[in-house]
Amino acid sequence: MDTPDSAPASPAAPQFACHPARGALPGWREAGQGRPLLLLHGWSVNGEAFDGQRALALAGFRVIAPDHAGHGLSRERDSNTIAALARDVAGLVAHLGLADVVVAGWSMGAMVAWSLLRDHPALPLSAVGSIDMTPRLVTDPGWPHGLHGHYDVAQAAQMAARIRADWPRLAPSVALGLWAVGQRPDGAAMQRIAHMADQCDAATLAALWEDMARQDFRDTLRTARLPLFYLYGEASRLYAPSVGIATRALHPAAGLSVVAGAGHSPHMEQAQAFNAALLALVRQAASGQQAIGPEPERGQQQ
Repeated sequence: MDTPDSAPASPAAPQFACHPARGALPGWREAGQGRPLLLLHGWSVNGEAFDGQRALALAGFRVIAPDHAGHGLSRERDSNTIAALARDVAGLVAHLGLADVVVAGWSMGAMVAWSLLRDHPALPLSAVGSIDMTPRLVTDPGWPHGLHGHYDVAQAAQMAARIRADWPRLAPSVALGLWAVGQRPDGAAMQRIAHMADQCDAATLAALWEDMARQDFRDTLRTARLPLFYLYGEASRLYAPSVGIATRALHPAAGLSVVAGAGHSPHMEQAQAFNAALLALVRQAASGQQAIGPEPERGQQQ
């Protein structure tokens, strides 16, 4: 079954203007004017993954989507740790003179966002969000909420070796994992994902995968002084519904929304429902009235 919303954003939304990497700056895309909304893409794709969020420019946001090192517009950059990617993003925020920034990171991008929160306290952020991600990829008896519910450093090393050995062969199976259980991307969506994967550097991808497995942002979330929010796909192949509940429990004031019918990439699979959920969470963060009840707000399936 194809996903119901894998098409690009409405033609009414402004197109992304692309800026190539130069010097110490990563490449980035942006659309619109207004309050900065910094969207950080996941592993093995690039900022084109947020094509469906160009529509948020119509809601008064300046949508900015950097490409991390080894990906897309920044393929030739050699930053290969989460901390280095965060430094790149912090440099871009300073270069653009941004203030009152809402940042939302998807998958690996969530770890970059959390690294900004932890390591760059002077950055002018107003809220930090994540999209379908765990603060700790590796599991143990005290944290069963990592990748696939069971993942360890040895598995991460094996994955990195496969990436280095033959990334083009591995890429299609990675792409299928982005979609909801029981669904497949349509042909156009699969081509877009394949194009993004082709623009990645395999050595950087492997190093970043290994570094993700070293990360643990649970204390960062527990002690956060900025508003937090979390968005999850209801039918993610990577993270069970319990991951969102457990992650929110680290900081109970955080907002939480689940996009019905979506998998690991709700912003691509259900763009309109995702955008509505994101806007609601940003409004909650701005008002200081983030939900603290036991049940997440549930996004509406398109």
